[in-house]
Amino acid sequence: MKLSRRGFIGALGLGTAAGVLSGSTLISRPSYAQTREAAMSKVYDGGIMQLNQNESARGPGPRVLEAIREHATKRVGRGYSPDHVNELRDALADYYAVGNDNVLLATGSTPLLEGAVYAFCSSDRPLVTAVPTYSTSAQTARRIGIPVKEIQVDAGMGIDLAGMAAASKGAGLVYLCNPNNPTGTVHSPAAVERFVRQVLAQSPDTHILIDEAYINYVADGLMETALPLAKEFPNVFISRSFSKAHGLAGMRVGYALGQEQTLDTINGAWGMGDVNMLAAVAAVTAFEDHEHIAWEREENARVRAFTTSVFTELGYEVPPSQTNHLFVNIRMPAAKFREACMAEKISVGRDFPPMHNSHCRISLGSMEEMELAAGVFRRVLTG
Repeated sequence: MKLSRRGFIGALGLGTAAGVLSGSTLISRPSYAQTREAAMSKVYDGGIMQLNQNESARGPGPRVLEAIREHATKRVGRGYSPDHVNELRDALADYYAVGNDNVLLATGSTPLLEGAVYAFCSSDRPLVTAVPTYSTSAQTARRIGIPVKEIQVDAGMGIDLAGMAAASKGAGLVYLCNPNNPTGTVHSPAAVERFVRQVLAQSPDTHILIDEAYINYVADGLMETALPLAKEFPNVFISRSFSKAHGLAGMRVGYALGQEQTLDTINGAWGMGDVNMLAAVAAVTAFEDHEHIAWEREENARVRAFTTSVFTELGYEVPPSQTNHLFVNIRMPAAKFREACMAEKISVGRDFPPMHNSHCRISLGSMEEMELAAGVFRRVLTG
């Protein structure tokens, strides 16, 4: 790697769920696609409080909204090739002190996770992943007949790095989500480095994808990016998303950082999509707005502490989270809790096997939303 560079979604009614196949498990995933009429009425998501998909409750910062307005001109009609995409790539490369060919842009992180499975796995080179964790890689593998080795999280809800390392010999790809979704737990730089070196020592041809989608929410000192490992090892690469702390889920922008040949292989195996010009200008503005991201992290931490206290005061266990969601031991099936919350117009997370009969993921909304949701949670869990 160059270490420096030049100078199933649809509109649903209340209580209706869309089925999404995850392996052999049918999961409930409500979504509320907005119409122009609904947007004019200022009623969003069908009036349902969205605590189910980990978007930023506060959305993009004011500088980003201003940039989108300023660039929504007739120029969008002459967007081949779209403006600002190279600017975005340049900004990422400059910040991380890598070359442009060490940055792969995508329409969200989903194509990156899918493409890595296509690029590096086969019928005799399985995917190794934690469970529960973000499931796109595992879903992709199963869809195309790739074997999947799942290693259950430990008693503290942390990823079992030793177990994953032991299972990785001969694997095509190891997927490590740090911080992890849905458990919210995080592994230190030293732990991640030991894990990577152990995997590659015993299985040099295995690739390791470290998904850092939630890194902007982590408290200081608990983790660092794995980019130094990606610079050192061709088989290690990281993925990031603008869908979380940057508040641009609807814009669909993600990126990977890694060595050129690795990113070229992923890009050649699966389409990354084309980042459009408004998404690119929004993303580059958000990326450079460090003040807003610092505020977003602090506000999320405040909301997280409040929401955690609601459950702990009720006697329910909440693993320490470094994300914008909680994975609460509600001591009942998630489906039952989800149905009861939906009856009060709150949507919470889908099932996460094998813990779907005891735990539910709850995304963090704004403080105002969580204060309202707290009353619902108390009624559901104590009534």
